[in-house]
Amino acid sequence: MGCAVSTRVAAALSVVQYVAGRPDPTRSIPVGLIARELGMTLSATSRLCSELQAAGLLDRAESYGSYRIGREAIRLSGRAGAPFARSVRFALTLAAQQTGETVFLAAGSSGGIRVIDAVESIWTLHSAAEVGELIAEESSAVSVALGGLNADGAAAHFESTVGMSVEVATPILGPDGQRIAAVAIRLPTNRSAQNLDRARRALVAARRNIERALGEPAPAPHVAAPSATTNPTAVHAALRILHYLANGSSSITAIARATGLRADRAKRIVESCRTAGFVVETGNAVDYQLAWIVLGWHRAATAPIIVDRGTPLVVEAATRTKTCAFITVLKGMRSFTLVEHLALAGDGLQMASWLGRAHPIIGSDGGPTMLMDFTADEITRMFPTRHTRREADAVLEQVREVTRRGVLAMQAFDDAGLVSISAPVRDASGAVIAAACIVGTTDYVRDNIAEFENAAVALAAEVTALLDA
Repeated sequence: MGCAVSTRVAAALSVVQYVAGRPDPTRSIPVGLIARELGMTLSATSRLCSELQAAGLLDRAESYGSYRIGREAIRLSGRAGAPFARSVRFALTLAAQQTGETVFLAAGSSGGIRVIDAVESIWTLHSAAEVGELIAEESSAVSVALGGLNADGAAAHFESTVGMSVEVATPILGPDGQRIAAVAIRLPTNRSAQNLDRARRALVAARRNIERALGEPAPAPHVAAPSATTNPTAVHAALRILHYLANGSSSITAIARATGLRADRAKRIVESCRTAGFVVETGNAVDYQLAWIVLGWHRAATAPIIVDRGTPLVVEAATRTKTCAFITVLKGMRSFTLVEHLALAGDGLQMASWLGRAHPIIGSDGGPTMLMDFTADEITRMFPTRHTRREADAVLEQVREVTRRGVLAMQAFDDAGLVSISAPVRDASGAVIAAACIVGTTDYVRDNIAEFENAAVALAAEVTALLDA
């Protein structure tokens, strides 16, 4: 009986990874396709999907018999990444700024190695890395980095050429010396001669920044209270354990006590989670921790959720305030507009569309707001060198203001007749990843400043709630 339950849990979690690990986990996928790709029967897959939906790990999509990522999967992913989300974002962004190339983080599971975070190159022609991308080539530098160390045990560089790209990767080591992920840089082969050495140096710095964050004392764990169900299904019990491990590594005894499960049952389910690639042993072979593969789920879901479910909110805010409203996300040190609605705001307002376009952080309506998670030193290190110290200081002052007040009003950088008001949007990890912006003419906004600040804060809170932070 125990073996059958363990097999069922491992199969269920493989379904979750298949659905949630895609580049767009919010897109519907038919249960028949899930069954075929995982080599399972349709009836068994259908029953598992139904149980996973009841647990919140999957959600029913619009099409009959189709599923997408569930709320609990997004929440689990965000909580697991919360302790080091800011440090990872800084490390990747700094390396991208230093090299001008695509920088990404990858982790493995039983379903293979996938990209779990990325900062794309600002160059028109570049080697992309999309969150959720499957890295199938065994010769890939990332694949080798996750599978090997050099002779003295220290993290080593690995390099490979895949198609028209050169990939440089190095493993991320946890405090116990275990490989938990790999950080990598991809660059076009025609840029390797001039930029490969720079990429290697940036990679070393990125690895050290991430490992430094992992070595910092962890916050006191949030002990998951046992639910009212004293004998949960195997899938629900696995979800309890995964949520608990999102707080940090733990022993079977502590896991059982925190989740209200018998120790023998907790051990069987943890082993099933290991089989599925969701849980790994720590270096002491006594404690267990969540594998980093889950970190990519909420990252991949963020933009689709903002576009699909955030658009009506932006339209409503712009229409109600008679302004232009935007949701812009941070891509490296540029803002990228995902949603906009250009309503009228006072006399003479004309704004060109920024939808789907990147804008330098200087002059971006939500730029300073999206930088508020970073320290002044980190912002200075990441700041584009083409800008003056005076411009950088002005941005730093705006970051301090929005950090203090939770909302920022500023004159448009390139149009004295416009004022933008922005507030931070947070993802499931609690990190600031976007800004909700309200833009209107100077006179119109000045006369209604409190109303518009409240509107920006409310819009940001609504979008944050969609992302399940």
